[in-house]
Amino acid sequence: MEDSDVLKLRVVLDDVNAERLILPSRPETINALISEVKNKLNLLYEFRLQFQDPEFDNALCNLVNIEDLPSKATIQVVRLIEADLSSTSTDDTVLLSDNTVSPERLCRWPEVFIVPTFSYEVEYCLRKGNSVLEGEGRGLRLTRDQKHNILDVMSAEIYKHKAYPSTSQIGKAAQALVRKHPCLKEQGSKTGCEGWKNSLRFKMGNYRTKLCRADVAVNAGKRSRTNPDGTASRANIKRPRRGEVNFLPNYPSGETKDTLEMQRLNMVEFKKTTAERDMLLINQQMQRTFSLRREEMVNSAPPIDELRDRWPALFCEAQLYLEFHRITNQNLPYSFFGALDKYTSQLLKLYKKKTTGRFGEKLQHVVTAYEEQDKNNITAARTAALAGLPLYLKEDSSDIFKTCTDEFEVSQEEAVALVAVVAEDEVLTGIPFDTQHVSIILEGQVVMSTRSWTDSLVVLFGLIYALHLSYPEKLSGFFEFIQVVLLNLDEGRKQLKPKLQALRNELE
Repeated sequence: MEDSDVLKLRVVLDDVNAERLILPSRPETINALISEVKNKLNLLYEFRLQFQDPEFDNALCNLVNIEDLPSKATIQVVRLIEADLSSTSTDDTVLLSDNTVSPERLCRWPEVFIVPTFSYEVEYCLRKGNSVLEGEGRGLRLTRDQKHNILDVMSAEIYKHKAYPSTSQIGKAAQALVRKHPCLKEQGSKTGCEGWKNSLRFKMGNYRTKLCRADVAVNAGKRSRTNPDGTASRANIKRPRRGEVNFLPNYPSGETKDTLEMQRLNMVEFKKTTAERDMLLINQQMQRTFSLRREEMVNSAPPIDELRDRWPALFCEAQLYLEFHRITNQNLPYSFFGALDKYTSQLLKLYKKKTTGRFGEKLQHVVTAYEEQDKNNITAARTAALAGLPLYLKEDSSDIFKTCTDEFEVSQEEAVALVAVVAEDEVLTGIPFDTQHVSIILEGQVVMSTRSWTDSLVVLFGLIYALHLSYPEKLSGFFEFIQVVLLNLDEGRKQLKPKLQALRNELE
């Protein structure tokens, strides 16, 4: 191996801690590098990376392309929960306290699955088996208890990422297992791990049962011999959807519904003025009461006015992004705008090519309006890409995305809408490039407002997840594109609507 393949890193964790890390080869992707850093340094939180860019006098820059990283470099770990929550939020940055964390999954499905450590006996047998395979070419025959330990530990590791992993995700875990321990590779199998894949699939079902179906326990039926008319145990079971990693988490240890309700009532601090709010305390209570809030959203689906009264902090932009992170373990604005900027130029090129039909004519109107904007204005490019997307998917957004000149018109809207207040000449174009403010409307009520139309769209998407709402029917394809393509919230998902699959293929 050439020295040029070795990656030498100084990893800055905080102001007083830094670690030396040497990797034998350069990871292929940023996510793979993050997984390596997590594994080597035992980091249990989500983060992004910055590096000292030699082209800018070693100033810190976001690491976007793995090729930009020198073979000997200093990188800095930036916790996502602390950083970039919102470019427009006026609230102070809030931090999660480790002692308030609920029993939720703390990471999404990784780019590279890291095989956990098994029992001492099993690890010893695997090391010996790998040596025998290398020297004599013979595989390892496991005892029943040894295989049971491997499947148990692997299932627990998989469950940390996803309660209901897809077949492809289980396959990736099985491949990682035989790649790390070649002595477990199956003879005669095309991939060498088909048996492990099947065993893990069944073990995951058993593991969920062992944990009393933690994600769906609140839906257990009441039918029995003494109550034959009760709901069947499989009726109305609610399962995670749209990449919801923490769909229905259990109550934190030592907490009950009554104790969590008391904590909810104590959050009257949020109703005070901004200067008087104890944001750290509010954040700790919001984190602690997350399981109670999810239970309400999923099972009761209360009206918006009731939710605003019960959970006022949820309608603060910073807290909304934290709630989205609790549900999906993803930083919404950072991921959204990162992916959008990646595809914006490609989307605009596709819009220019589509000139026929009713939607094609409207797309050309969007393109023409964008051509009149400053090309160095990234917000204008983002707005054009998002405004044209429903038209490219042949969806009518006129009932949801609106522009007006009078803020008093906002209260007259119904259902779900984004209403942008713009100058009179902007109304004629219908594209909200320069807005005075944008109102987010749910169930006929203005629930939040922002300055930018693109920021408002991110907030609306976050509210849909936080309040467990369905996508607006007229823009289901638009929001599903954000979910699957921009945010990659359904890792491994194969089936998409034909028009979405076609668009994804065009962008890849």
